[in-house]
Amino acid sequence: MADSLKESLAELYVINGQYEKALSLYAELLKPEVFEFIEKYNLHDAIHDKIVNLMIVDNKRTVHLLIQHRDIIPPYEVVEQLLHTSKKCDKRYLLHLYLHALFEIDIHAGKDFHDMQVELYADYETRMLLPFLRTSQHYRLDKAYEIFAQKELVREQVFVLGRMGNAKEALSTIINKLEDMQEAVEFVTEQHDDELWEELIRQCLQKPEMVGNLLEHTVGNLDPLYIVSLVPDGLEIPRLRDRLVKIVTDYRTETSLRNGCNDILKADCVNLLVKYYHEARRGVYMVSMDEEVHGNRADDGSSRGHERSSSVRALDIKSRTRCGARCCLCFDPLPIQDISVIVFYCCHAYHLSCLEGGLDSMRSNSGQDSDGGMDDEDGSPSGQSRMRCVLCTTAAS
Repeated sequence: MADSLKESLAELYVINGQYEKALSLYAELLKPEVFEFIEKYNLHDAIHDKIVNLMIVDNKRTVHLLIQHRDIIPPYEVVEQLLHTSKKCDKRYLLHLYLHALFEIDIHAGKDFHDMQVELYADYETRMLLPFLRTSQHYRLDKAYEIFAQKELVREQVFVLGRMGNAKEALSTIINKLEDMQEAVEFVTEQHDDELWEELIRQCLQKPEMVGNLLEHTVGNLDPLYIVSLVPDGLEIPRLRDRLVKIVTDYRTETSLRNGCNDILKADCVNLLVKYYHEARRGVYMVSMDEEVHGNRADDGSSRGHERSSSVRALDIKSRTRCGARCCLCFDPLPIQDISVIVFYCCHAYHLSCLEGGLDSMRSNSGQDSDGGMDDEDGSPSGQSRMRCVLCTTAAS
């Protein structure tokens, strides 16, 4: 059949409602409007054997279509068709586009093909290799290392060696092939291995220039004096004087920053402790409902009294939901509905009568009040501003 006859037959199929047969002809003819036809008649189930043709028509739209309907068209089916197609197309590149899009949507959906994907990234998009290697756990390390060694992808080799546990070989690769001291120091720092620092120094001592670079990048990680003591006599290190000056300057700067941070930290600790001490001294006055209503009528004109009543009401409601609290002096339950209680921020609670009696006995024993002029800072009602937690006051004295 000629293409014109196939197209006419496809039109007849559409008129007759045989949309799947029409789709087969449109895909065979590589018609660009085949994607609109699929969406219009919801023919996603009918494209299982037409993936390669659709890829040839428009690979981006096909990949998007396959990713959207990966529950209908599983990844193994797409990969199988692309690998074994006899049509003239760059099937490996098409496979790379599909697996890359699939990985970005769901890193586990194509896990069975991650070994293949490592090789495809190495061929078509090397910048995506390291992010892929860091994210995936489904590729063989030895096979990946062979691929990177063949293509001389050094950074990827270093990563795979580190994941394989061969940190010394990875470090040697960084020093001898990349000659990047900053990356070497970062790699050793991530490994948290003291022996690896020794290995780094040992390998750098074989190259005078690397010793100088090591001195520049070890501030905060290694003692520069230790490195200098290991340098053989007579070894000429380029720009050694300038590098030593930089080390001393960086060390002074770091010391100054640490001292400043320590001073700020100490000042913040003192300020917070003072604030906590003053807050812990304050009591929360809780009354029964009858006393609260009476107090609200007496202080109706005061905004401060209104705020206090609101907070008391909230605390009263919260306390009524927890009926297991006991007075720290008489150890009887705290019936908030019947008698006033005092709750301090240290979480100690007292009956008002017990607390007044306990404080009176403490004052009679000590003969003086240690609170001085701080009477007005508490949130207690008037005439009770000297109230303190008996347990905490006793422990402090």
